[in-house]
Amino acid sequence: MTGSIKFIRNLREMYGQAKIPRQRIPLSQKTKKWREECVEAYIDLSKFGVSERRSYLKSLYDYYNGVIDEQDYRYVLKPYGKTRNNFPSKLRNYPIIKPIIDLLLGEKAKRPLNYSVTVKNGDSISLKEQEKNDVLLKLASDMFLRNLAPEDMQEGEPPQPPKQLMEEFDRSYVDRRAIKGQAAMNYIMQNEEMKHKFSKGFFHYLVTGEVYSHKGVVRNEPFYEVLNPLDIDYDKDPDLEFVEDGDWAMTRKYAHASTVIDIFGEYLTDEQILELENPQQASADSYLLYRSEANGSDENIYRNRLVECITVYWKSRKRIGFLQYPDPITGSPEEMVVEEGFRLPREMREMGAKVRYEWVNEVWEGTRIDGRFYVNINPLSNQRTSLDNPSRCKLPINGRKYSDINSDNISLVSLGIPFQLNYNIFKYRMELAIARSKDIIAQFDINMIPKKWDMDKFMYFVEGTGIAWVDYNKEGINLSPQHQSVLDMSIKTIAQYLQLLESIQLEWEKISGVNRQRQGGIGPYEGKAASQQAIVQSSHITEDLFRKFARFEQRELQGLLDYSKEAWVNGKKGMYVMPDNTIEMLDIDSIQYMESEYGVFVSDAGRDQDKLEQARALGQSMVQNGVPASAVLDMFDTENYAGLKAKIEKAEKAQKELQLAQERAKKEQLDKQQQLQQQQMEMDRVEKDKDRQVEIEKALIAAESRDSNNKLELDMEKMMRDFEIKEKEIQLKEEALRKEGDTIPNGV
Repeated sequence: MTGSIKFIRNLREMYGQAKIPRQRIPLSQKTKKWREECVEAYIDLSKFGVSERRSYLKSLYDYYNGVIDEQDYRYVLKPYGKTRNNFPSKLRNYPIIKPIIDLLLGEKAKRPLNYSVTVKNGDSISLKEQEKNDVLLKLASDMFLRNLAPEDMQEGEPPQPPKQLMEEFDRSYVDRRAIKGQAAMNYIMQNEEMKHKFSKGFFHYLVTGEVYSHKGVVRNEPFYEVLNPLDIDYDKDPDLEFVEDGDWAMTRKYAHASTVIDIFGEYLTDEQILELENPQQASADSYLLYRSEANGSDENIYRNRLVECITVYWKSRKRIGFLQYPDPITGSPEEMVVEEGFRLPREMREMGAKVRYEWVNEVWEGTRIDGRFYVNINPLSNQRTSLDNPSRCKLPINGRKYSDINSDNISLVSLGIPFQLNYNIFKYRMELAIARSKDIIAQFDINMIPKKWDMDKFMYFVEGTGIAWVDYNKEGINLSPQHQSVLDMSIKTIAQYLQLLESIQLEWEKISGVNRQRQGGIGPYEGKAASQQAIVQSSHITEDLFRKFARFEQRELQGLLDYSKEAWVNGKKGMYVMPDNTIEMLDIDSIQYMESEYGVFVSDAGRDQDKLEQARALGQSMVQNGVPASAVLDMFDTENYAGLKAKIEKAEKAQKELQLAQERAKKEQLDKQQQLQQQQMEMDRVEKDKDRQVEIEKALIAAESRDSNNKLELDMEKMMRDFEIKEKEIQLKEEALRKEGDTIPNGV
């Protein structure tokens, strides 16, 4: 161990705190000594050396799991300092905290997590206006071409009015870069199993009132893990809401020496590895955690020891330059970031280029192993910064507490501890009272115990048979049966205990915000409206828990999307499955993706859930109105309101198109029927004309027969010829009408 580290520890013993080395220094001055002193100083600021915090948090998990610490009940189990032995009751845990926590966990699992990705780049507005102008130009072109064509030659629906088209454009416009960001977020959500990890974090949040995570890049993929609150510490700024915005944070893990060597072997020397593998050689000043087994022999102690690893993340300062130069072609001013030791070439100086230097934040990391070895103390390889502000960087550790503003943090479990203690005590008392109950028994003088009987045998017969056997012939007894009396030892306090238990549980439900109705219990005289109102009021109390955790979820999604730009610097192709089981493709252009500044927005899950349930309730009426059942069932697979709304609109559009198609088919059928009727009327008219012509011909023949009998035969021949011609014409017309009738569709 270096002398500087020993000096820091001496300061800690003298003043209780070490001094943080200066951070605003050039990289050349950040020596090995400086780096180790930084790690040691930040560890000294932590509470890792204080066992009370870890013990307190550990006790919260024990209360949730029903693990009893008899120290909490010592005034009951050891009154006046005396241990109660052979009591007819045992202290047990009767959980009233766990059901509340489990119910909230179940509700969290059912709440939708709706997020949307937006683009925060400064050119977003100009790109939108450009696309809007393109839409207007296309509309003008379509209207011009349509007006050139004759009215009867115009096909399709007429274009929308410009005002209506612009309103629809503003409502549905999405930046193409935002579409890529949304796809990237969907991919990360599935690849990292974020819903499961958020549920795990919410469990820690309910139990301890704290939730922590670690984000980064591993093998060119965004990485995410939920951390144990027992082994996290961070900046104590009272105005700090999220850990990632603080100056420092650290994690502590315990692992076997072999695991530590596997992880950090590349940073350790051969001598250090040998010391970890042979703990008997460890120095007296090292911080070792041992776990003993098998009689606690030295051999087993060393074999089963766990090595402490503390990784520190802190914000240091870095000097960077902003190179300002004119564009060689356009002459417009340009700017780019250069490193601290950048030297401006003479050619660029002659062009008017210059460098402006600033100090910006930079996240560093470093690990202390076994209290003595310092490894991997360097700037974090994946810096999460803003494109607009290089100094706005985030720690890879994030988290928040529920209620630590100007006070100690309080979790839901910690609020329930007094109620759980009293509930267990009264249960213990009630069990003891039941065990003590002897009903109505006779009271005897001790001298009435028969000869050769001990007290246990006598009490056995009293309790088992209800009979007290008395030996009145016992030597020295001068009592008669009239000296016995009756003692009432029946239960009279059980009802009081039950009332107390009910009162404790009701008070706990009131404090937690999870009432009986919310848990599914309905009173015998409660109506549906009253129960529903009680559930609504209950949800108002617990909504703050969900709201604050949703803020944490939004920060986490934002961080993962930021880290994805570092992970996918060379682009990314992949696929993921949507909640409705559809497969989507991911295709990231690295240049455009890196230059995009994304923002993640998480909607109000409570309101989304209410709207989602109300929208789903429309399914039955939609089926009754002709919407296919398959479309309605598809709606129930949707986990967010926006997606469900889109599917409802799609189903309504399909239904409207179906109705229009049915109306068109009905109109076509009516048109064909009218056409058929007209054809039939034409055929009837031809038949009438035929009959009338025959009558005329007959009259002419009769008249001519009276005028000239000589011409009868000639006229008859002529009439017959004419009649045959007319007959053929009529036959042709009938045949033509018959062919037209055959073209009419069947069923009309």
